[in-house]
Amino acid sequence: MIYLIDGSVDGIFTALYNAYQTKTFPTAVVNGDIQLDLCDETVEIQTNKSKADKVFRKLKTILLHGELDKIYTALKSGDECKYTVIFNYLKKTVNENKCISDKFSDTDVFNFDKLVSRVLLEAHRFKGFIRFSKTESGIYYAKYFPDNDVNTLILPHFISRYKSMPFIIHDINHDVISAHFNGKTKTVYKKINPLYVKDEFQSLFKTYYDTVYIKERKNERLMKNFMPKRYHKNLPEKDELSGI
Repeated sequence: MIYLIDGSVDGIFTALYNAYQTKTFPTAVVNGDIQLDLCDETVEIQTNKSKADKVFRKLKTILLHGELDKIYTALKSGDECKYTVIFNYLKKTVNENKCISDKFSDTDVFNFDKLVSRVLLEAHRFKGFIRFSKTESGIYYAKYFPDNDVNTLILPHFISRYKSMPFIIHDINHDVISAHFNGKTKTVYKKINPLYVKDEFQSLFKTYYDTVYIKERKNERLMKNFMPKRYHKNLPEKDELSGI
């Protein structure tokens, strides 16, 4: 049995409420927009705010505040199995009626922790991988292609560093745009074409790299450990780097 939800946290909470109410637990929980096999038995779960709130209040009595935050972090994962992983973790938490976040020998706990860790690791990496370019209007624009929806996780870092600088961070993969202007910040989910901006900052990054790069000490494996190859397209200084 597969539960179809809308992909929201309230959708997962409603699914959990429905499972206990009907005593029928799904083998998988997926976003209703995906394509399924004809032989799959599905149950469409309509998000119900009242039911979701009851589950949330129950979880608040079990989980610490930081553990609740992990649910929202896990939802930012790009893993297509994330809804099932989160559902199974919450179901086990409710069954045991206590926080189980440190029971890594448990498969459901381990899978949930791995989901959260991958999102946080990628967010940490992109705090150093984001490259801004200045547009003709004076706004600084950065596009990137993360595996997970980490825009809101990295945004506070750049707001703190560039308080007075107007900037836009554009996640191409998830159609997320975060803008910071005059002390105000807004994030929207909308598909727009990426801007192409070439300015002195791109040339500066390339010049710096060419200066510090020592061809005789080239170590591709080490470089990829620090900066996975899938992130290279986010960096202007990599455009003309040969052999990597």
